[in-house]
Amino acid sequence: PTSTILLAAADIKACFRFARLHADLTGAFGFFAGGYYNLATAMVFGSTASASSWEPFRRAIEALSVLYLNRPELVKKHRKYLDMLSWATDDGMPDIYTAMSCAINSGILDDSGNPIPLPARIYVDDALVSAISKARMELVLAALIEAIFAVMGYPDEKIRQCPLALDKWTSLIISTRQVMLGLVIDTNTLTVGIPDDYVEGVRELIDSTWHIHRKRFTVKEAQELTGKLGHLAEGATWVFHLLTHLYASIAYALSENKRFLQDSSTEFRSLVTSLRTGRFSCSVKDQVRHISFALKRSAKLVHHARYQYNIPKSMRLEIEFFRDQLHPGSGIRWESPIAHIIPRTPTFTSFGDSCLKGAGGYSLSLGFWWHLSFPDEVKDRTLLKKKDNSDGRLISINVLEFVTVIINYCAALHLVLTEKVTDDKYPVLLNVTDNTSALSWTTGACRKSRIGRLLARFFCSLLINSPLGVNSQWISTTLNTIADEISREKENMNNDNSPHSSFDYSTLQQRFPQLSHCRFFQPSPVLISMIWDIVLTERWPCHSEVRTLRQKPLGSLTILHGVPL
Repeated sequence: PTSTILLAAADIKACFRFARLHADLTGAFGFFAGGYYNLATAMVFGSTASASSWEPFRRAIEALSVLYLNRPELVKKHRKYLDMLSWATDDGMPDIYTAMSCAINSGILDDSGNPIPLPARIYVDDALVSAISKARMELVLAALIEAIFAVMGYPDEKIRQCPLALDKWTSLIISTRQVMLGLVIDTNTLTVGIPDDYVEGVRELIDSTWHIHRKRFTVKEAQELTGKLGHLAEGATWVFHLLTHLYASIAYALSENKRFLQDSSTEFRSLVTSLRTGRFSCSVKDQVRHISFALKRSAKLVHHARYQYNIPKSMRLEIEFFRDQLHPGSGIRWESPIAHIIPRTPTFTSFGDSCLKGAGGYSLSLGFWWHLSFPDEVKDRTLLKKKDNSDGRLISINVLEFVTVIINYCAALHLVLTEKVTDDKYPVLLNVTDNTSALSWTTGACRKSRIGRLLARFFCSLLINSPLGVNSQWISTTLNTIADEISREKENMNNDNSPHSSFDYSTLQQRFPQLSHCRFFQPSPVLISMIWDIVLTERWPCHSEVRTLRQKPLGSLTILHGVPL
């Protein structure tokens, strides 16, 4: 965990063309070009069978890369190729962040302290390797080269091209920071991020195609934007909370495109009719090709239609959010800690629950608990006072459960930022809930609830640049006993004349003595105000306000000695 981990990559040249076709099949995979019908002797990029045909060879190379490890004679054999590489210096390198082991990730050393042999990981034609020293990296790369040559043939320019893409090989700089599969992997900071040039390209696309004066859009333009933003989410996972309105706008536009084409395009109606009825003006043996063509052509007509649609307010707000965050001066790091992405044992665990009157949560590992009574304005819009959502103003229990998740996260984040609760640079909080909607909204996107989507954007702003990751797990209501009890308001038995409800902590502490060492978390008034403002007025959460909120304590921790709250 304290060693420098070097990264390197190798590109396998023309991998799909390596898988040869049997002579009897060359005609079936052939194509017309220049007035001639060309027989295909190998696979090509774009063929539906190319990836599966390459798969056995990819797996063979991975297996051989382990078999050939720890053979110094291969380093001598492939010295010519190894000397083509460049090695980065340690100047200007960031400090090494110590990785924390867990039950799921125990490291790559065996019981004797020796590295466990690991294969090169190959994604299509990109082979990715890592090693903890230059000497070890040369052994790993020599094994990879030998594996590629053993499967695809040793270089002999009179017969075949070199299977190692030398143009990319000679430009490789072995370092702790490497661009792999479109992502920046940094083993010193233990992060995965988006290259700066890609972020700049997305910003230019928004400024040019989606400028503030733009009023309408086509499906193709929206799909291009969401594709770009979707890749940003691979480096900054919080982006997943922000694309729901864009996806909803695309879905609406696609349905309208289909309706317009059904009314105005003879070709589209003919294609749809043939697919529905199965009647084609061709022989039976050619029907498969015609069905394939009809499916592709009808989809292309729908997705590439030039019909334009108004940019709704919700979609505009999402676009403007990304415009602000993509600005160089926003302070946003388009990266995520690896520890927040991979499966791992959580650092802390919190439990929460909500009823229609209040909410509560606790964490024994962090030593906090909290209770919150909902204001009357919230309770009046729940099922306590409303029978249904006929007027569209009902605040569902799912929304209130998600508020519980957010406050639990804020309490944990407050402790991580203000106290030394762990040596882990990138701790992870496991949020345990008995509500399935809150479960999915915590790590994914909310699609149906308007208020839920707005709360998700608030939650997203809390996650940006946060050292605390979050995961979610469901628990049965019958097992969520403590959180369920905390969320329920108790009448103050010592003051029967009081018109207000109170929470008797002394009784709770007697029933659940494990809470005796926990401190009470009081969310800051600004935090609670922001949450209820979103829930009651459906106000779009402003990221700059959340950023200012995070610069101050998110709440306070106090010790309650059996005093009713």
